Amino acid sequence: MGNRRSRLIQILMGCALSVGLVAGSQAETFPTRPINMIVPYAAGGSSDFVARLLGQKLGEYFGQPVVVENRAGAGATIGTGLAARTGQNGYTALLADNAQTTAPALYKNLPYDSVRDFAVIGFVSRAEVMLFANKRSGINSVQDLIKLSKDKPGTITIGTGHGSPSHLITEYFNTRAGADLTVVPYKGSSLALNDLLAGHIDLVFTNPASAAPLLKGEQIVTLAQTGEQRDSRFADVPTFRESGVDGFDVSYWFALLVPADTPEPVKAKWKEALAAVLADPEVQEKFAAAGLSPYNLDPNEAQQVMLEEVRQWGEVVKNAGIPTN
Repeated sequence: MGNRRSRLIQILMGCALSVGLVAGSQAETFPTRPINMIVPYAAGGSSDFVARLLGQKLGEYFGQPVVVENRAGAGATIGTGLAARTGQNGYTALLADNAQTTAPALYKNLPYDSVRDFAVIGFVSRAEVMLFANKRSGINSVQDLIKLSKDKPGTITIGTGHGSPSHLITEYFNTRAGADLTVVPYKGSSLALNDLLAGHIDLVFTNPASAAPLLKGEQIVTLAQTGEQRDSRFADVPTFRESGVDGFDVSYWFALLVPADTPEPVKAKWKEALAAVLADPEVQEKFAAAGLSPYNLDPNEAQQVMLEEVRQWGEVVKNAGIPTN
C-alpha cells in the first residue's frame, strides 16, 4: 500500500513538473505565430487608433504580426466575450476601455466576468472626457446646454453607443448637471462623430483622440473637459467644474488584457513587451498629439481601479434607471 501511494505521489509530482516545463518552454518560444488583438468597436475610433499603433510596435518587438480585429456590438461585449473564449495561450489580447467596467451594470447575463476572467497586462493610456457640440445647435457652453435642456427637455440629442462608456457618462452628466439629454445609439464613436459633423445630432462625449480630425474644422465646439485642471494641450477649454458642474469626475482609459488562464511566463513576456512599446518616443509623441496621457499603474492597482469602477457604474445605472439586458 505504501509503495502504491509513493508511486502515485511520484507520478503527480512528475505531472506538475511537466506542466511547469511546458509553461516555461512556451514562454521561451512565445510567440511563434501571429497574435490577434481584439478591439470591441468599429474601425476608425480612438480604440482603433491605439490598437493599430500598439499592434505595429508590438509586432516589431515580438517579431510576429499582431493583427487588429474589430468586433463591434452590444456595448463592446461581443468582442470582449470573444477574447475571453479564445485564450490560445497568449495569442489573443483585448484592447479594453471603460466598457470593461460598465458592462456588468448593463448586462445581467454576461458570458464572462469583466475582471476575473482577464489578466491586466497594463494600462496603456488615459484621456479626459470632452463634450463636443455642433455649432448649428446653438450650444456654445455647458450653461447654454443646461438652460436649453431645462427649457426644452428631451430635445437635445447626444450620440453614444448603447451601453457604452459614453452612454453611462451621459447619464452621469444628466444627474450631476440636472440636464435631460436624449441618447441616440451608435455602434462606435467614429459613426457618432460623423453625424455630429453633419448636424444630425447635437452633442458627443468622447476623448481628444477620437475627435482630433474634426477639431481642425469650424463646425464643432468643444464645450468642456473633465479633470481638476485644464489640460495644457487644450488650455482654452474650460473644465466642467469651471462650467458649473461639480463632481463630474470621469476619464477614458485603455488597457491591454489577456485571458486570465494565460500562462504566467507568457503574461510576463506581454508585460515586458508593453513596457518597451510605451517607452518608445514615437508612441509617446503620437499619444500626446492625440490627447492621450500616460497611465502608469501596476497590474494589481489596475485591477483595483476596475473593481471600483464596476461599483461606481453600477450605482449610476441604478440611479438613472437605465434598463438592463
